[in-house]
Amino acid sequence: MQPTLETPVRHRFVLELLGARGVRIHDVPLERADFHRAIESAFFTALRRGLFTDYTPPLDSARIEPCMRSSAPASAGFEVILDTPAGEHRERFGLEFFKTLVRRTAAPLVLAGKITADTELSYRLTAFADEQQPRKRGGLVIELDTEPATIPLRDGALTDQGVTLAWDAPSAEDFPVLIPRHVIDEAVSEARQMPDREVGGVLLGHLRRDPDSREVHLEVTCLVPCESTEATETSVTFTHQTWARVREVTDLRGEGELIVGWVHSHPFRLCAECPKPVPAECQAKVLFYSADDEFLMELTFPRPFMVGLLAAVEPRLEEALGHPPVKLYGWRNGQIRPRGFEVL
Repeated sequence: MQPTLETPVRHRFVLELLGARGVRIHDVPLERADFHRAIESAFFTALRRGLFTDYTPPLDSARIEPCMRSSAPASAGFEVILDTPAGEHRERFGLEFFKTLVRRTAAPLVLAGKITADTELSYRLTAFADEQQPRKRGGLVIELDTEPATIPLRDGALTDQGVTLAWDAPSAEDFPVLIPRHVIDEAVSEARQMPDREVGGVLLGHLRRDPDSREVHLEVTCLVPCESTEATETSVTFTHQTWARVREVTDLRGEGELIVGWVHSHPFRLCAECPKPVPAECQAKVLFYSADDEFLMELTFPRPFMVGLLAAVEPRLEEALGHPPVKLYGWRNGQIRPRGFEVL
């Protein structure tokens, strides 16, 4: 008798927005693309562990499974399952993964008068077995694949760059990021030239893998100041002219660099009575990522190796931080988090 492979159960996911007393007010059916960032995050973890050779995230073949609390459709999150040459690789994501999507969904609901701006929203993820899934042979779903993104991985060890200094206590959980000191100085200088509004820029660099240890690290090489951004006191917007300028600089440099992140500034100041050295709670009022910052990074710089360098104009922060007033943010398990880094 010929052995048969069991067809994995596929699920339909719905994000339910809840108002007061848990009343459901809006449903968001989730599409495959809503999970792409999580799939690439799981892939990047597997890549770092040596389970993949090339940077080609399997956006179409990865499986998404709910983390069910019980037999009810409510799910505590979801798992991404990747097939690797060494077997399955799984990575779990909590409900916080969808917080930016909820914010984006709530805004038009307010404009439509379905909720008020001060409505306290919560949300839950529900999953239902998809009985309409197509038949497949050998365990393979027959679907129209999208072209996978391929990111060049260059050989290179972190130690090849020379002596580095660790800023803000890099964690072993995060992959190494190396930033030249001149890039940091340029970011702070750009911020101080426009002390009353936010300014932005784009970071170029290379994704490298140590030929011996196989560890992956990010090498930032260049800051492209974006003169064509639209800026206010509290926001910065990247325009078509911004990206045209970035492409022009990349072509002129001829190094085959990738867009690896972004820079923006916060013009916020500390109060005159703030003690010295500046306490942590006061630092957090200047160097922080707002909901708008998270939205822009998720929309424009969503790859798991991309970073965001935040620069401040407040001079009293330097003494407290022990370095120029900057803070680096990156991706961890699909969420934007502050992180440490290496300075060349």
